[in-house]
Amino acid sequence: MYRTDKKDRRVGRQKFFFWGTMLLVTVILQYLARSAPGFAEWYAKNIYPQVLLVLGGISSFVPFALDECLIYLLVLAAFYYLLAGFIRIRQKRTEANTFAVQTGKNIGKILILWLFAFTVTCGMNYHRTPFSELARLPMEPSTVAELEELCLWLTEQIEEVSVRTQRQENGLTAVPSGMREKTRAAMMDLGKQYHELAGWYPKAKPVWTWKVLSMEFLEGVFGPYTMEAHYNPDIPAYNQPAVLCHELSHLKGFMREDEANYIAYLACTGSEDPTLQYSGLLLAYTHSINALYKADYERFVAVREKLCEQAERDYAYHRLYWEQYEGPVSRVSDKVNDTYLRANAQEEGSKSYGRMVDLLLGEYRQRRAGESPAARLVRGS
Repeated sequence: MYRTDKKDRRVGRQKFFFWGTMLLVTVILQYLARSAPGFAEWYAKNIYPQVLLVLGGISSFVPFALDECLIYLLVLAAFYYLLAGFIRIRQKRTEANTFAVQTGKNIGKILILWLFAFTVTCGMNYHRTPFSELARLPMEPSTVAELEELCLWLTEQIEEVSVRTQRQENGLTAVPSGMREKTRAAMMDLGKQYHELAGWYPKAKPVWTWKVLSMEFLEGVFGPYTMEAHYNPDIPAYNQPAVLCHELSHLKGFMREDEANYIAYLACTGSEDPTLQYSGLLLAYTHSINALYKADYERFVAVREKLCEQAERDYAYHRLYWEQYEGPVSRVSDKVNDTYLRANAQEEGSKSYGRMVDLLLGEYRQRRAGESPAARLVRGS
């Protein structure tokens, strides 16, 4: 009996040391990422790519969303655990207090494991060098005239490429054939210009529970624990290529939403496929015209009415689609997303999506000066 108690205490100390060490490592990594200059960028370039290859390589063998299945399994496991515990208590095989204490310990272990996994798969990447610095974009205060000029240029590009996009019988943009492979190829092509984006990409995967995402006003989701890029296959087709490229950019360690949007714009407009180009241009136009609306309403009206009929038709369907999901779930989801972004050094919360306009203006200045390696008119226009 004495030996058994001694062994139990030793095992207990070992477990405490293991979980305590994991928590300590997590805290140290988060501190270094936030406070030590260059550490997050070093991690993103040297350690994170290996994490991506291992986890992404495993999940890529599964044709469906692996982490979505894992969520279902975890819910079932939690239900089974609670049900089994309730049965043991009813049969007097365990005390309620003992079960409650053990459950608390298990929850603590799960939280530590979750925090550690989050940190090494994406948490530190929130603190890496901004893409604007890596791309050497001239980020400076902009005038309303510059913003108006950008919107007009995007309007022209949209009109030129819209006549070559794939269409449904109702006139709306169609999902481009081979979209998952084309967006993957577009990101790999962009990686030839920016080495931070170079390397292997898995194909983005559609989610089964797309209706849940729509109710939360989510077009795509990045699964850091399985290194999967997911998209909502039910959203308006014109937006899907840009969403896929946005989520794929997260796989390369660019977690900020404004940067992921800008990278998606670059990848789509650099593609040979007109529908991908159209998707990227409309993504950029949406952010830019919204910024012009806030800056100068009269200029906004003058520019907005120049948008081509095809884009107006897609926008109209976009509004109708999302109106059906407006409600308390979408509002709660937006609040949660806002809190999540603020907790990960995106101080403006969900408003950081608007910072994409600064990136677009920076690239537009380089284009006018003929300096940008990524600056190119839509191919074929």
